[in-house]
Amino acid sequence: MTAAVLSCSLAGCGSIQELTSSSRPLLGKTPAGASPAEPAVSASASGAPATTPARESGPLDTGSVVRRVKQGDFTVTLTYWTSDDAKLYTAASVKTINVAAHIEDADSEHRVTVSTFQVTQDDGSARTEAYTDKGKFDVTPPYPYNTVVTLPAATTGATRLTLTIRMDLLVETAPESNSYYRSTALDTLTLPLLRNGAA
Repeated sequence: MTAAVLSCSLAGCGSIQELTSSSRPLLGKTPAGASPAEPAVSASASGAPATTPARESGPLDTGSVVRRVKQGDFTVTLTYWTSDDAKLYTAASVKTINVAAHIEDADSEHRVTVSTFQVTQDDGSARTEAYTDKGKFDVTPPYPYNTVVTLPAATTGATRLTLTIRMDLLVETAPESNSYYRSTALDTLTLPLLRNGAA
């Protein structure tokens, strides 16, 4: 006790009671009867940590995406964009997607036309032909092909849509020959969906 009083007086303590009854814990110690502080962890009814279902990101979350599909000597460049908020898409919501396609790495002497542009929608339970455009559309560089696709409602409870885009092209075998070969460009676009309007 003498040693304690001496060290207290040197350190400037007010009294022995202050020295012996301090409520402040020593470094690395926990006061008696108290529990160490731990971060709060929410738990589910089963006792496992609760997790909030997260919607996976999709290619149209930023508004647009560009895809390039190699077709032998040339490339079909497809640009998809929407003015919708793709992060809020649900099975029942209206989804409007703009599509622009043009040919790269090809000359302007061999004529190229689109004979069919088709979008097929698959929600995991049902497969639907969402859009078909048939005709003879000139896409010889620098001319593009543009269209707007409105997707039908998906099966209730669907969590994603897989869109298969098919573009049938007729490519002239020689300039002004009026003879063509067919090339089919295929692309896939996945749209994650919110379940019942909530993540």
